[in-house]
Amino acid sequence: MKFKKRNDIVIRALAGDGIDCDNGTHKQFCSVGFLAKDDENFNYIGTAGHCDFGESAFYNLYPWNSTTPIFLGQLVMNNLEPLDFSLIKILNKDITPIPNIRNTNSGQYRELIIEDDIAVSSNGAHLCLSGLFSHVKCGYVEALNGFISNGNFVRVNILAVSMSGISGDSGGSIFSYKQDLIHVSLNGVLSGGWYDRINGGGVSASIKISSILSTISEVINITLLTAT
Repeated sequence: MKFKKRNDIVIRALAGDGIDCDNGTHKQFCSVGFLAKDDENFNYIGTAGHCDFGESAFYNLYPWNSTTPIFLGQLVMNNLEPLDFSLIKILNKDITPIPNIRNTNSGQYRELIIEDDIAVSSNGAHLCLSGLFSHVKCGYVEALNGFISNGNFVRVNILAVSMSGISGDSGGSIFSYKQDLIHVSLNGVLSGGWYDRINGGGVSASIKISSILSTISEVINITLLTAT
């Protein structure tokens, strides 16, 4: 696969951007859920586990409205159950991870600043998604500690939210707004969802960010990138 050459250009990676996963035979799109750094200052991107195309696949950054994939890095951790997440190590030195969430369609705040990962604590709380194809959409918490099963895998520590993502949004950031509407708390990573074709609407399943970080820390000591 050929990649566009970008000499002397810093490429910003934000939560909500796209990931182009390509093994040479098949490809799929997912979204960036969070950015992190380890003790040796290597940077990582977290996304959904079912975005795994194997360690030999290309994992490329694909920002909103992009037409050219940018080499990103290598898959270093993958989990399908009980938590659905993958961790990609950023190997492209031109890519700079930014602790913001993409919100380009907004006329006021085109980037949202990740302040912390304080979790919502009540049903009915307002949560939003930033993903490659849906961009930003919002709903309300319907369950704080659910589980889902597709017949092959059982996934736990699920936040169920009254909104529907679409293919390519998987792995995207689930977040809640602060009062100033520019700062946010990161709550999770989109795992999947269901769309009601008859009545409209749907439900999305998000893996809690606290559960993902706790599982990763058993293998790699990483810190979530935030603005504070």
